[in-house]
Parts: sequence; structure tokens; C-alpha cells
Amino acid sequence: MTGPVSGVVLAAGLSTRFESACGENARVPGKNVAGSTRPKQLYRIGGESLVRRTCREALASGLAEVILVTGHAEREVKEEVADLDLLLAHNLAYSDGQSGSVRCGIARVSDRAEGAMFLPVDQPAIDAAVIDRLLDAFDGPASIVVPTYRGRRGAPVTFGHSWFGHLDRLRGDEGARPLLRELAAHVIEVDLETELPLVDIDTEGEARSWAERTGQ
Repeated sequence: MTGPVSGVVLAAGLSTRFESACGENARVPGKNVAGSTRPKQLYRIGGESLVRRTCREALASGLAEVILVTGHAEREVKEEVADLDLLLAHNLAYSDGQSGSVRCGIARVSDRAEGAMFLPVDQPAIDAAVIDRLLDAFDGPASIVVPTYRGRRGAPVTFGHSWFGHLDRLRGDEGARPLLRELAAHVIEVDLETELPLVDIDTEGEARSWAERTGQ
């Protein structure tokens, strides 16, 4: 890593494909309930919500600052991390797709930052060690760092600030893949020893599979 890199935690989405698992009593605070409308951001892994887990690991890493982008269930999400040292940004148009959250995050990034790492909340194996390994590979404002496992790319992706203008032009749920193809000469791949950090939880079935695989 050269200069400071900001972390942007993307926690604004509607998570329409996700239903909380576990079948616990809906009246028990902090439990996941089958068929409930509990946002994915607040789904609990090992007794800790996904959003809190992601923010806590980001704060424990070498990121210069951590920005949490909220949207859906803003009040509940903010309450979940109220004691953490975060910068906040709110995506009013969260229902329009993830690109709006990316733009909100970029707008909050410090002028001193040479780049920003965009962290999803639904990959619970992303910890401070993984984040720091990706930061070590960052090579300045013109670089892009992508984690891989056996040739498969995933998140979190770190963009140098030279490419913030490109990210600002994304719309809807358009992801970064077209940009990564366009800017292939600037991409640095970091191969991970395990696929777990790249595994995301989008559905109830995936939540069950994660629990069986990790014991959490």
C-alpha cells in the first residue's frame, strides 16, 4: 500500500432475495426468523449482525477511515453500529441499485485518500487480515485490487481515486465487471488461499449452507 485507502461498507440494499433463517421466535430480540422481513444487513452470524461484523473488521484493519452507506432500514442499521467509529452516508435512492451507494460512498471519501475499498456486508469471512492483504497490494491512485480464488474474482474491490469518475457513471445495479474489463491493464489480482472470503449470503439456503460449513 502507498497512501491512505478508505473503506466503504455498502449496507443500503433492499436484499429482496433474502429471507432470514433459523426459525427462532420472532419476539426474541436479535434472532433470525424464517420468512421475516428482517433486513439482510441485520442477519446474525455467530451472534453478530453482518453489518456490524463487516464494520468491526474494517475498523480493525489498516483502512484510513470506514464509511457506512445506509439506505433500507436506516434507523435499525445505524443503531446496530452506533458505538463504532464510523463515518455515515445515506443513499436516499437505495431502491435504484447499488451504484447509488457507490456514488454516496465516494462523495464521503477523504480528499487525502488514494483509493477506496468497497466492502459488501454479505461476505462474512472478510476479516481484517483479508482486508490488509488487499491493502498491501494496492499500488497507488491508478491501481485496482481484486481478490481471486482459483481464477474467480470477487469482492471487495479497491479502486484508486483515478477511477472514481468511472465509478460515478455507473447506474442501477450495474456492477464493476465492465470497468474491470475496460481497465484490465491496471488490475492487480490477489489470490486467496480459500474461497470463504468470496462467499456471499444472498438467500436463506445460502445462510444455512454457511452455518453448516463454518459452524456459525
